[in-house]
Amino acid sequence: MAVSKKARRATPAHSTDEPLPAQQRRSQATTERLLQAAEDILREGGADAATLRAIADRAGVSLAIVYRRFPDKDAVLRAVYTRFFERVVAANARGLASQRLRRATLTHVAAALIAGIADGYRLHRSLLRALVLYARSHPDTEFRRRAAALNAGTYAEMRRILQAHSSEIAHPEPEVAVPFAISAVASLLQERILFSDVPARPALSHAELIGEATRMFLAYLRAA
Repeated sequence: MAVSKKARRATPAHSTDEPLPAQQRRSQATTERLLQAAEDILREGGADAATLRAIADRAGVSLAIVYRRFPDKDAVLRAVYTRFFERVVAANARGLASQRLRRATLTHVAAALIAGIADGYRLHRSLLRALVLYARSHPDTEFRRRAAALNAGTYAEMRRILQAHSSEIAHPEPEVAVPFAISAVASLLQERILFSDVPARPALSHAELIGEATRMFLAYLRAA
């Protein structure tokens, strides 16, 4: 049966239930390879090192292939930023789905969450430092707003878990106190782990830093 031009335009190229065409799969694989190459370069040398030529060379493709998918370096870095934090949000959701964590006391929950933030910062220090500096200094205020919202989304599940312990929180407004406390401790850990090139005082081991941050966090939530 012949299909009219109108019907052709209205018919999707492929059903969402069917495998993607080989060409589209290859295109997606190439894009993923480029983003991974950019991420690796950011980890090693920061945003200045992530030129389009360096990304193409690391991914093993021509510069023309990069330009077919991204108009410029900024578009690549935006995509890397979004990709990384979307993965973090998904990983947090999986990690925080534990019923044991939900049944734990506020003290144990706080200790686990703060250790998770600190360990994540330490594990991805170079990449996070590059991405945070890139977003902070970006001239596009709309992108900075979206980047901040995406970053804040990494703590959304933490807020829900902590607010479930409102009976253990002495602060008169737990719905205000919990996100404020998370933001404060995340900023502290970010500064100490990502950006402290000069040894901070007092000097603390990673475990000691987590312990002190947890004490500060709990003291605030329990302050009437």
